[in-house]
Amino acid sequence: MVGGTAAVLAGVALGLAPALGYPGGDEGLEVLLPSLFLCLGGGYAVLFPGVRVSRVTLRIVRDWKLYPLSGRLLWILAHVTAVTGLAVCIAAATTGLAVPGLLVWLFTGPYLALTGWAAALMGTAANIRLIGSEEGLLAPAVQPG
Repeated sequence: MVGGTAAVLAGVALGLAPALGYPGGDEGLEVLLPSLFLCLGGGYAVLFPGVRVSRVTLRIVRDWKLYPLSGRLLWILAHVTAVTGLAVCIAAATTGLAVPGLLVWLFTGPYLALTGWAAALMGTAANIRLIGSEEGLLAPAVQPG
């Protein structure tokens, strides 16, 4: 997961400058391919293991207060990143038709990485609660009443 996060950061760093200065033609797209591979590949390299951490189904809305603050903040930050990316791509569509397609992975990679880390933290908390209930010990967060 750490390697995937590093790949996402490297992909954003590689793709940000060329994407912002992109003239709008189709020439020179091969310069941005390493950024695409690093952002999306790294994002999925974080997301898949992060989602597999939990042995139970994560119920984000129902169990929101049972998850650690760090997991909740990462989940919110992931969605803020997605909405910001959508807004930037819509705004960029006014300048050129190819620009939103070039910018989309610069936001998708970080969104996938943040979602993966949030799912890993929330899944770990759910596993800890599950282990406590299997051993007959109720974790303080799930005690009745």
